[in-house]
Amino acid sequence: MITVSGCGAPGNGGGTGAPAPRLAALDERRALDRAEEIIRQAVDGMSPRPTPERMGPAPVGACIARDDHRPDDRVQVTVVYKLTGVPAAEAQNLVRQARDAWLEQGHERNTSGEVDWSTPFPAVYLRTRSDDFWMDAVTGVTDRAKGEGLASLKVTSPCFRPTGTASPTAG
Repeated sequence: MITVSGCGAPGNGGGTGAPAPRLAALDERRALDRAEEIIRQAVDGMSPRPTPERMGPAPVGACIARDDHRPDDRVQVTVVYKLTGVPAAEAQNLVRQARDAWLEQGHERNTSGEVDWSTPFPAVYLRTRSDDFWMDAVTGVTDRAKGEGLASLKVTSPCFRPTGTASPTAG
């Protein structure tokens, strides 16, 4: 399964054209707590109820948002969960439920990468309006012939400076 997420460079609203809100106090703990909250918003109302299983390495990594692809001292938090404990044929339904839960929370859809819902393996991409976190709900194929897959949820924070680092004077 492949998940792709992005976030825009600071101040450009994640590429949406609107300025991103200032995140004066975002740090690793707050970013991780917020990412986990967004995951819970999607999973709490799901039926059948999956078991979220955290995947991947440590959640803090280098910022990937620079438009000029140069190194950056900022970091961002990314958490990924696969949803287990439900029939593989429910993957599409879980992705749809995640999308619906996030839209109910007022998050906005990014349709540029959304996969056609007529396929058994859709993907949706959203972002929070208030603090510019990016969310993906995607399916990975476990048995294409049977239309079975595995759903996963991914949340990526905006970039922020690690605690104790100074902001650059030129950028």
